[in-house]
Amino acid sequence: MAAVEIQCAKCSGTNPPGARFCSSCGAALGDSVPRHEERKLVSVLFVDLVGSTARADKADPEDVRDVLQIYHREAKQCIERYGGVLEKFIGDAVMAVFGAPVAHGDDAERAVRAGLRVLEGIERLNAEHQLDLEARAAVNTGEALVSVEHARTGGALATGDVVNTASRLQTAAPPGRVVVGIVSPFARWNALAALGRTAYAVGRDDEAAVAYARAAKIVDDFSTALIPQRVATLAKSPVVREIRAAT
Repeated sequence: MAAVEIQCAKCSGTNPPGARFCSSCGAALGDSVPRHEERKLVSVLFVDLVGSTARADKADPEDVRDVLQIYHREAKQCIERYGGVLEKFIGDAVMAVFGAPVAHGDDAERAVRAGLRVLEGIERLNAEHQLDLEARAAVNTGEALVSVEHARTGGALATGDVVNTASRLQTAAPPGRVVVGIVSPFARWNALAALGRTAYAVGRDDEAAVAYARAAKIVDDFSTALIPQRVATLAKSPVVREIRAAT
């Protein structure tokens, strides 16, 4: 049986059987080459246009292209403003990663802020260019397998269930809203408070029930009974304001 040539994972060049280094770029060959992957906690942002397929069916292809370019440019600027990495454009959807390759400590909050800014930017684009675009977004936080080298060659920067969940959450978001995964609710509250927005804790009915029950007993200063030591900002959150109003 003829020996099989070895393809370089870095430059895709072919090399003779038994070669240890690529003859084109000098990279090491073989299974022993480290993959340079690591597990990291990241936040993934998905933004998608609503009803774009129906609009595209009735529009000139060049007009569709021009609109998408305007939208992509706006999304890219908002994402990079908050330290995110634009992972890819998938048609009219945008995916970005926060926390890789560089972590900031508040990447979930940065992702939420970026998502909100993208939605605001779309409203501005509608006014400036007489468009009727609508978008929805989602942020999810979790562990992912991160490979900077893979991303440099056109592959994914981050892979894992956190990415798939962010994509699914985005499909459930109402137009003009950001849905945030259960892992990063406090990032959402912090970001919304800073931007003057209102937040609702989707999927946190049990926590809200406990909060209301305790609020009934501790009307004057109930918030101290609810605040985990690691999340003191909950006292200033819209959820607490809602409970105070109800009591």
